[in-house]
Amino acid sequence: MKRNYKHFYALLKEHPQVDKDELVLQFTDGRTTHLTEMTGKEYMQMVGALEEASAPSRAELKRWRSSALLRIGRLGINTIDNWDGINAFVSSKKIAGKPFYELTVADLQQLVRKLESIERKGGLKSAEEKPEEPHPAALQALSWIPRSTVAS
Repeated sequence: MKRNYKHFYALLKEHPQVDKDELVLQFTDGRTTHLTEMTGKEYMQMVGALEEASAPSRAELKRWRSSALLRIGRLGINTIDNWDGINAFVSSKKIAGKPFYELTVADLQQLVRKLESIERKGGLKSAEEKPEEPHPAALQALSWIPRSTVAS
């Protein structure tokens, strides 16, 4: 049966200090450095060890994602099954500049600070909430003409 190594490489990416060849050597007792030459048992043990080592960082990522989503919801953006809306908001250059699912823990920490700042300053402003008032100079340019002098 052919294995898909996508999950392994995703876990390995979370640990840049770990060398793939050394890891495979360790779990095969020095027999090989190739994933394809590992037994199923060796491969599963190695993936399990990587998952175990990744657990704290995943928990932290989940915590920061929840924190960000809570604040996004407070700003009036629907966060229930609205991933397109969340991604559109977060992808804005003024907010985070990339989709929500691509944000790292460090990105999420910055996002939470930014959202808290927006919330403190009164939240998001929409064009409907604040009608545009005419500039005072434009009002002075208008002249008042009495009705009695206007010909009908």
